[in-house]
Amino acid sequence: MKKTLCGAILIFLLGGCYTPMNNSGVATTKPWLEVSGKKIGFDGKQYDSCYRFNLRFWPQEAADNLNLQETCISACCWRSEKEEVVLDFNRNFDADMLIHGRARKYSPERITLQIDHSNLLNTTKVTVSPKGAISNNGLVNLSYKEYENPARLAQIAKNAQALANSLAAAPAEKRQTVKNRAVKTPKQSSTPKESDTAKALVQRQAGAKIDTYFYQMDKSYKKQGAVFLLSERILHARKTADPDLYAVSCQAKARTGLDVQHLRASTFSCGLWNVNVTEGTVEPDDKRAHLIWGK
Repeated sequence: MKKTLCGAILIFLLGGCYTPMNNSGVATTKPWLEVSGKKIGFDGKQYDSCYRFNLRFWPQEAADNLNLQETCISACCWRSEKEEVVLDFNRNFDADMLIHGRARKYSPERITLQIDHSNLLNTTKVTVSPKGAISNNGLVNLSYKEYENPARLAQIAKNAQALANSLAAAPAEKRQTVKNRAVKTPKQSSTPKESDTAKALVQRQAGAKIDTYFYQMDKSYKKQGAVFLLSERILHARKTADPDLYAVSCQAKARTGLDVQHLRASTFSCGLWNVNVTEGTVEPDDKRAHLIWGK
């Protein structure tokens, strides 16, 4: 009777787990929670692991409001450094209203993911709040309402018309010369507020594509049995001869190696981007940016 009871309890505990193992040999409670690496102590027990959320979003644009690296979606995160992850889908709402004159407000506004591990069951658990916000197959289904700022939309339209009139009045050869100078000629003076806006535009419009680029790089490393741990992404904005245009360079810090015990620091380019802060547009400039952008 005692053995039967113990067996029933064990079956009940394991029943809440998603039993298939990850590459690291660790079970998880959800199929969209991946554990790609772990650290084992002298006692043979796991004391840390690197996890990643394999999530999909609907509408897909909702993911543009997330830093996919920091939220452990495009890169794995060490549990000892981040046991809780918050997906804040409205963090760019105010900036989008200011820059574009329109924005979406999503619901639920935030989803919290709490990570825990049981050495007894060799299982990593994720708790989702609000409950049911993520389906068992990793789909985050959001509702939203669209908002507009008529004054800002009118200003954008006015600026676009003024630019079109200016280009139409200039000879074709001169327009091309001005355009080339605007993109390539550096100018030392820069307004900090505008440079921050330029970087924010790159993050907003190209951030998801950059995250996808590094996510594919991470998958390539894993296929070769190597480790790719992405760290911080650094943006530098430089003003050009055109008062509205900025050249924004992107670099990402990472640690790579054959295993987690033998990692070295590396820097990867994530492109050079041309940003028009008045029009709120972002265009790829160098080959890496074009590759990331898909052009």
